[in-house]
Amino acid sequence: MRAQLERILASRCFEQAARSSSFLRYVVEQTLAGQGERLKGYTIAVEVFGRPPDFDAQSDPLVRVEAGRLRRRLIEYYADEGRNDPVRIELPRGSYSVVCVYHDAAAPVESPAAPAPVEGAVVDLAAENGATRNRRRWRRMRTVVVVAAIAIGTGVILWQRGEVARLEHGDEAGSVAGLAGRPALVVLPFEVLGGADNGSAELAATLTEETFLVLGAPEALVVPAVASGTAATTMPGYVLNGSVRESEGQARITARVVRADTGTQLWSAAYDEPLAALRSAAGQRRIARLVALVAAPYGPIFESETERLRAIVAHEPQTRDCVLRYYEYRRAFGAAEHASAAECFELATKREPENAEAWAGLSLLSADAFAHGFAGQAGSAAALEKAREAARRAMDIDGGNLHANLALVGVQYFGGADFHANADRILEAWPENAEVQAYLGSMFVLTGETSRGDELVASAIEWTPEVPSGYHASRSVAALSERRYDDALALALRIDAPDWALGQIVVAAAAALGGRGDLAARAYSRILELSPETVSSLPDVLRRWRLEPALAAEVERGVAAAVPPQ
Repeated sequence: MRAQLERILASRCFEQAARSSSFLRYVVEQTLAGQGERLKGYTIAVEVFGRPPDFDAQSDPLVRVEAGRLRRRLIEYYADEGRNDPVRIELPRGSYSVVCVYHDAAAPVESPAAPAPVEGAVVDLAAENGATRNRRRWRRMRTVVVVAAIAIGTGVILWQRGEVARLEHGDEAGSVAGLAGRPALVVLPFEVLGGADNGSAELAATLTEETFLVLGAPEALVVPAVASGTAATTMPGYVLNGSVRESEGQARITARVVRADTGTQLWSAAYDEPLAALRSAAGQRRIARLVALVAAPYGPIFESETERLRAIVAHEPQTRDCVLRYYEYRRAFGAAEHASAAECFELATKREPENAEAWAGLSLLSADAFAHGFAGQAGSAAALEKAREAARRAMDIDGGNLHANLALVGVQYFGGADFHANADRILEAWPENAEVQAYLGSMFVLTGETSRGDELVASAIEWTPEVPSGYHASRSVAALSERRYDDALALALRIDAPDWALGQIVVAAAAALGGRGDLAARAYSRILELSPETVSSLPDVLRRWRLEPALAAEVERGVAAAVPPQ
């Protein structure tokens, strides 16, 4: 156990993490001395972090915060450098006593988010009992959490009301503050049309609740809230309402979103479904997810908020503005959009140093600078290290943040490490998130797990309102790997990213191998305009992207065939 402790402390994850290193060394030594079960937050604060004897562990969350950071660093270590270590040291939630288990490197690694006991290992029963109590406590609190979320959402609407009032009077500072938070989306109860019965009323109520729950994900672009119909239309933000009408075994469900301040309709849709399908929880969830796409990245509310951001000429961008710019960049991978989003997140990390979203965005964009070659940083070790450190900061602040987790797996991927453990954990934690599916699916495609990756990206496309070019590029590469050249070309022609050199490589290869020399020559010429060094160093570029060797050879063959005749 002591030997494993030294391996951990000497790792890249811990080499500059003095607080986590001191914390881990102390709790390991205390556990080995038989004092693990007596460890308290007060003792750790005084002995490890030098707090005075009058330290109040109940009011100061220092030790709880540092324990969370330590757990996340251990997750990162065992997903990367320590994945083959024969011994694992874990700090279970609800306890400061560590647990040491033997690990069979040949066996599948359990998800770090919810570690299961390894067969034959010593299990800390006290920690397991604590986890059970926590689960029971969470079930009791669930109703309270939902009520609190509704109250907070309504509070946001009332707060934004004042911000819009200042905007109407020409107060530019007020408009900036109004954009600092997510826009409110008031969800009104679905109405029952055409002679309601108990079944219709129940379906309408269920769809309202399911839609509210889908929109309530922490990573959503809006804050869902409830309000009365007459009050909601006078508030800023957006209002979603809908209806249910049954007829001869069928149900028609309609939904619409309007701007609350003007009443202008932003979006509407209708869904015709068999009633039998809507009697199941899965059928109801599916409709709720379809309705909630209105607030997804690249959906109508996203476009509306992006236009609003563009209309503000001079202001100090907040982190939510940076997120909009990040998605704008991911739409087509343009160098100018990358620079704008990266500059925004750089400022955000200075202004909001404890904002996990800001650090995560900076990490993702730094990794893309390494991978895509933006600002002359192709293959730059400095860019990758910057991405790695920003990802650690994001995970330290909030290990449950979606983009922080994607940033963590991104630096593992481009750093050449095994990314599967974290990828599987993220897919389990966010099973319905299209951004997760596309980001991780592309990694699987490039590294040779074509079927798995292509299935994930196809699902992401199904649940994305306006599909970014990168999604089509990933599917085109998957078709190339299987030598389905007609499919590869059809998918490549959906790439709408004229300033993305790597996207043009996919187009050139797919067109050349698909028998469209004219399109291939045009894409090849565009690559030379954008980045001539990409062509001259194509094998290095593909290695940086970790393409499976046979797939890399296929892409190189296609690009070579795309060269226009002299």
